[in-house]
Amino acid sequence: MSRSRKKGLPFIKIVAILIACTAIASITAGCSGGGSAKKTLNILCFQGYADDTWVKPFEKQYNCTVNVTYAGTVEEMYTKAKAGGGQYDILSTDCGSVQRYYEAGLIQPLDMGQIPNTSKLSQFFQKNADYKTIDGKVYHSPIVWGSNNVVYNKDKLGTLPDSWSVLWDPKYKGEVSVTDEANNNVVTTAIYLGFKDPYNLTTDQLNQVKAKLIALKNNCRELTNGFDSEKNALSTGETLASVSGYDSGLILYLKNTAKMNVGRIMPKEGIYIWIDGWVLLKGAKSPDLAQDYMNYILSDEVQIDLAKSLSFGAVTPAAKSALDPYVCSLTDYDNIDNIKVPIFIMKNPENVDLRTQIWNDAKAAS
Repeated sequence: MSRSRKKGLPFIKIVAILIACTAIASITAGCSGGGSAKKTLNILCFQGYADDTWVKPFEKQYNCTVNVTYAGTVEEMYTKAKAGGGQYDILSTDCGSVQRYYEAGLIQPLDMGQIPNTSKLSQFFQKNADYKTIDGKVYHSPIVWGSNNVVYNKDKLGTLPDSWSVLWDPKYKGEVSVTDEANNNVVTTAIYLGFKDPYNLTTDQLNQVKAKLIALKNNCRELTNGFDSEKNALSTGETLASVSGYDSGLILYLKNTAKMNVGRIMPKEGIYIWIDGWVLLKGAKSPDLAQDYMNYILSDEVQIDLAKSLSFGAVTPAAKSALDPYVCSLTDYDNIDNIKVPIFIMKNPENVDLRTQIWNDAKAAS
């Protein structure tokens, strides 16, 4: 073997090195956004939070593809997230469910440095940290807010008093309906009874709530199950007052389609509000892109689009002017910083299963 041959590399090693270099170059190009490689963001959310109106511009701005999967209920959302196995990067959920996701080990803290648009939030959402923090870390970035409340036919009932008491008033027996939701009905009843923390009740308080829930069920004509059920009950005159989880949409439907003079109660005892927002899932394949989307949703342009399309409560001042004036006159969805009644932000209750059992017992009671 010649000396020059000894100093060189065997042919097979040269080929291997060339292949490795080519592979590294391809990976580097993909990571830097070169060529045709695109990042992907997988979203699990409620309908309306990933509309093409703002998703398409986001894809263009960030050179990415957004895949959206919808869930219809809070429980469906949780089930899909738990079974997802890294299939999703972010999901939308109400603030009351954040603790549940955290305890199940499904979510990770947010890097607030990547979501600078949180500085645009109304003061209420900046000052109140309970809905978004656990052990001092932020897990939830808001999108919109709302309140489950009583919407009613003003032509038939006149102006109702601003009190949850109308749900129990014998005068309205057979004319009211509530949603078939255990925790929400427990919370409503606890607020009406004047309990300081409707999400953390003692055994005695829960017993008092149960007795009131039995009376509530007996005063109701029916229990509604979703927006279509609420629309049908009120627009057909089957019921004259109904607790709604999407009261802004119901108000607009009754006013514009059913041509009804609509009223809504702002209970003096207080309202409970939900804040829908994003959480970042553990195992997210695109965490940076996910938080870019959270930040993007809080931009003025998208908040205005959300307000126009959904009429939910505004989390930023920019969205206020886009909300329907009629809805705002009844709901204060443009005025979260100045609502005059007590506000109870939805959170995980002391015992979900027990509350479900209490509601089921109330429904079964005669």
